[in-house]
Amino acid sequence: MKKKLISGFGIIIVVLALFLFQGEQAAPKGETVVLYDSAKVGVIEKNITIELKKGINEVPIEEIRRLNIEEVTLTPLSSDVYVLGIVSQLMPEKGVYEANIGKEVTVKLRSGEEISGKLLGLKDENVVIEGEGFYVINPEEILYLKVSGLDNSRSQAYAIIQAEKEGKYPFNLIYRVKGIGWSSRYKLYIGDKAKLLGYVVIDNPTKEKFENAEIALVSGEVSFYMQPRTVYTLATEKSGAVPSIEPEKLEAFYIYKLGTASVNPFEKKMIPYIYQEAPFQREYLYESYPYGRSNAVYESISFKTEKVLPAGIVEIYKDMNGSNVLIGERTIQHTPKGDVLRIGIGRDIDLKGTTQILEEKHSDHYSYYKVKVTIENFGKETKTVIVRHYKRGVLKTSSIKPLDETANYVEFKITVSSGEKKEIVFEYEMNY
Repeated sequence: MKKKLISGFGIIIVVLALFLFQGEQAAPKGETVVLYDSAKVGVIEKNITIELKKGINEVPIEEIRRLNIEEVTLTPLSSDVYVLGIVSQLMPEKGVYEANIGKEVTVKLRSGEEISGKLLGLKDENVVIEGEGFYVINPEEILYLKVSGLDNSRSQAYAIIQAEKEGKYPFNLIYRVKGIGWSSRYKLYIGDKAKLLGYVVIDNPTKEKFENAEIALVSGEVSFYMQPRTVYTLATEKSGAVPSIEPEKLEAFYIYKLGTASVNPFEKKMIPYIYQEAPFQREYLYESYPYGRSNAVYESISFKTEKVLPAGIVEIYKDMNGSNVLIGERTIQHTPKGDVLRIGIGRDIDLKGTTQILEEKHSDHYSYYKVKVTIENFGKETKTVIVRHYKRGVLKTSSIKPLDETANYVEFKITVSSGEKKEIVFEYEMNY
């Protein structure tokens, strides 16, 4: 029964993903949210409308309070207005309160509550406001302060905008929210075949909420030169009108376009998006790093990928008398479609691997390594070992021909007889 349930999982993946992400398609679209798996940051783009009077306006923008204004872009969508600058002041500050004593104010607290009334001043370092009641507030609990009149924005962030005439004008706003991001999580079931289940995990540990947002997930090294709506639009053009959880290749990135959804504050979502069942081969895997030490050699399985796999953590389950038993966790690197994925599943006590750095050089924008990897077989059986050395840069020389080389690692394949010790010596360099 259990195996039937696992096999049927592939059928419900698309249904569940569409239910979670497409259930709000009928609602009007709001902002575009682009999340990255290599940085905890969300890039937000939205269109806003600002009411302006003729001349110079100082306009508070709530979305960018407490943000780095150098990461904010505000672009008018009308030729009748000009953005002259964006100003930010740290808040709360004692001087801000003292400068506005006697004025009608509204403060928003971390709890979400808003309190309005006359600012009476400071008492014992607390803010005192007289409104429907008499309030004494710890400044640490205040998110922002609004003051009646032109200068109400100076306590947070505001845009200086010039308008040729009074009216409501559209603007495009782009900003970043730190802390929010996405990752990949996998579950590997080993039985007669290897069954791989992949999940997108969206994590929003912030208080920000995004309603009816167009969600795009970027897998790859972060580069913020492209606007988020452009990223989303290009992914849409490549994949068609119907949202898909298949990745689209865009320059140096893979983009997963999830459609329209809402991301709530302090929320984490785990959405299934990959199911693969494939035959596998058993091998032995030694993972080597650019620092010298001994590491275990793991029995591993390998199979060819049917989809792009972003880097992530793999939970490994083994079928033991009809029960799936968790036997470990491993990490995998970003793996292209059609590549061979190797995952270590358990330590082999008969094999030992050692990495020794023979030579190492560093200068401005340059690094060089000469490495020796040794594999010893203390067992009674001949075994074939895949040596994977994690590195950046390009392999220059090696004592044996490499099996594979990517931007993140190089692999060698060696066969070690009982009681035998074999070595691989190779060099690589990196320019950056």
